[in-house]
Amino acid sequence: MMENDNSLAILLSNILEARKKKNANYSLRAFARDLGISSGRLSNILNNKYLPGTSISNRIIASLNLNEKECEEFNQILEECHKKFKLLGEAHLLHEEEYALIRDWHHFAILNLMETSTYVDDPNWIAGRLNLTVETVIESLDILEDLNLIEMKKGKRYPTYKNLTTTHGIPSEVVRESHRQIITKSLDSLNDPNDIRDITSVSVSVNMANLPKVKELAREFRRKAALLLEEGERTEVYNINIQIVPVTKNIMKNV
Repeated sequence: MMENDNSLAILLSNILEARKKKNANYSLRAFARDLGISSGRLSNILNNKYLPGTSISNRIIASLNLNEKECEEFNQILEECHKKFKLLGEAHLLHEEEYALIRDWHHFAILNLMETSTYVDDPNWIAGRLNLTVETVIESLDILEDLNLIEMKKGKRYPTYKNLTTTHGIPSEVVRESHRQIITKSLDSLNDPNDIRDITSVSVSVNMANLPKVKELAREFRRKAALLLEEGERTEVYNINIQIVPVTKNIMKNV
């Protein structure tokens, strides 16, 4: 399972960027000072390596001068982050340069295929199951081995880590390319029978102020759906895509 979102990191990153826009000289060190924590601890929060406890959280809330509603929202975000980390367990952190090497969809598909009960450690078999060329599979296995993301167990290759996560600072072009590939795979699935896929949509008029809450619902659903699908004997590899996109253009900014 792959996760790459941390709402607390995103929240604090957005605040930092907003302050930088007002003051070009404002730095992460200055932000840490204003929050009443060390720059190292703030860096770890922004890079998904640390979640603050009650004491540090109260210090951050006080320094941000949050009102009662904002405090409640902050604590809710923190609670959800702790829940997510508990669900994921120990996750291996992929750094920017590592994620860039395996951003293509098939690398993660191969890692997940290795966890199925029918897995055969043979590039030809993997290529047949994922509709890839044998050359692509061999190249992917080499990259995964170089990054220590696969290891040999009883003569077969398996994922070294159960869960992978990424830092918040992945360049947008890298993320966009990864998302583009996953969406393209969803388009390809339109030719699959209905009983093995579910692609639905609904068009709604929206209150933009509620969009962050809906995005969090989507994150929570994705995490729970992944855990449910991983229960019991696993034989297939699926992508879980949730698309929430505007149909209207020139979104109003007064929300």
